[in-house]
Amino acid sequence: MRATIEHAPHSGEDDRARFRIETIEDYELATQRIAALDSSPRGEDEERERDALVKAVEQWDRKHDDATHWKDRP
Repeated sequence: MRATIEHAPHSGEDDRARFRIETIEDYELATQRIAALDSSPRGEDEERERDALVKAVEQWDRKHDDATHWKDRP
């Protein structure tokens, strides 16, 4: 996945990773990872990963919600 992971620039700030989805392939991988995390027990690190992935997917969805931006695939 070529998603970008951004970390807080200064200590003391929110140090959770943030994912930025850059391609439709990243989007697919992110949603698959969310499903995998949802179907298994998870600890605090996995919960943070899931939350960051969900936020990235939501941002992608908002940005690509307009159907005119998508071309029909063959």
